[in-house]
Amino acid sequence: AKQLEPSSENHETITEIPKSTFDIPNKFKQFKVFITRDVLSKLTNKQYLIINLFEAPVLALILAYLVRFFKTDISNKAGYVYSQNENMPAYMFMSVVVALFIGLTVSAEEIIADRKILKRESFLNLSKGSYLYSKISIMFVLSAIQTLTFVLIGNSILEIKGMYVDYWFVLFTTSCFANMLGLNISASFNSAVTIYILIPFLIIPQLLLSGVIVKFDKLNPKITSQSDVPLTGEVMTSRWAFEALAVNQFKKNEYEKRFYVLDKKISIANFKKDSWLKQLRAKVDNCLNIYQDITTHNNKSRIDELKYDLTVLHDEIKKEMGFSNIPFEGIDMLTPEKFNNVIGAQLKTYFDSKIQKNYMRLENNARAEVDAIKVAAIRQIGNDTFNQLKSDYDNESLDDLVKNAKDLDKIVEVDGKLIQRFDPVFLDPSKSSFISAHFFAPRKRLFGQYMDTFWVNMIVIWSMSLTLAITLYFDVLKKFLDFIGDFSSRFKRKKKE
Repeated sequence: AKQLEPSSENHETITEIPKSTFDIPNKFKQFKVFITRDVLSKLTNKQYLIINLFEAPVLALILAYLVRFFKTDISNKAGYVYSQNENMPAYMFMSVVVALFIGLTVSAEEIIADRKILKRESFLNLSKGSYLYSKISIMFVLSAIQTLTFVLIGNSILEIKGMYVDYWFVLFTTSCFANMLGLNISASFNSAVTIYILIPFLIIPQLLLSGVIVKFDKLNPKITSQSDVPLTGEVMTSRWAFEALAVNQFKKNEYEKRFYVLDKKISIANFKKDSWLKQLRAKVDNCLNIYQDITTHNNKSRIDELKYDLTVLHDEIKKEMGFSNIPFEGIDMLTPEKFNNVIGAQLKTYFDSKIQKNYMRLENNARAEVDAIKVAAIRQIGNDTFNQLKSDYDNESLDDLVKNAKDLDKIVEVDGKLIQRFDPVFLDPSKSSFISAHFFAPRKRLFGQYMDTFWVNMIVIWSMSLTLAITLYFDVLKKFLDFIGDFSSRFKRKKKE
């Protein structure tokens, strides 16, 4: 191929594509030429290489060093211990933010920088797809290297063991999404200054609506949901990435994975017998008081209140019957017309002699199995090694986060439903849901089957990236901006007339 002289405007070497390439359309050959030219251009730009290859490891070094917390009290003889580092959730979240940031910045000027070259070569009728594929391929390879160096340095400093591949895949996936977003804005705006002004407006929502800085249930009630992640969170890549990291780190570490299934049974039993039943018993007592008031004083004004509480009892018991297969014969009697003292007594007996005893038995059995596993492990590797396993792999602050341990409300009642806030990492979403679930759900429904949250979230982010690839190819964002610009111009002209 004939080499053209470097342009003084863009300092890039332009390779003229062989004419034979276009005599016989061959997109793969065009792709090779595009990618070769782009790689050679980047290799000759020393500043570009230094910044993009050292940005991620330097950020990892700074971030990990700053959050490597341990108590300096004289009683702390061990020094830094991973399990006691209170900043682990912050490190995980900032890792996602870094992946988004470097993915955006590395790609935001890619297409706009080539605009003059593309205009010069427009007469060659080059394949747009080949050009875009070459850009995407280079960005993805660069993101893979950046996120790999970030994880190797950051996780090593903080002594996060056994999760290198998992962290890398999540951050790489996140960075690839940011690459696609950056290429879209690079192809749509006419000024690099405009693009870099826009980047904070793309990053800030990812921070605020990730569910980390502000909990989803603490957002404005008009835009949030108390049972599932609201729409504002569903469209944030930071939410999907951080949730995947947090849940996977908790469930799959070398310590907790031995006990997760049993801990889940214990959690369900605890919630049902201590919080859920307490709420339902209060409902029964209130229903009996209202029934007494209606029958004794003919107080019809409280019928709506009775109907509401009976509806809650009916719906919750029906769900419980499907979950534990413990029937309640008087389920059809939970209406204002049929409810009476006898039904109230039957409900109390059902709760005390069947539901409570069932969950007490399940909890005791699960705790016995946990104890047996611990005893067997201690016999095999020794008590000190077993305790060290917990220190090396199980982080207390992360446990508190995914268990929602600091929220005093273990259960809330919203729109006639009792919603569990306690231990979300042990709570499966309903069987009717599709992908959507509460924050830190351990698994989600996808096409009728439960799948691990880690893989569902990765599928969602890659789907977002694929959507951005389509919008990039068809210039959806650019056409939308042009439409807005044309509409605004016409409106101004009409206003002047």
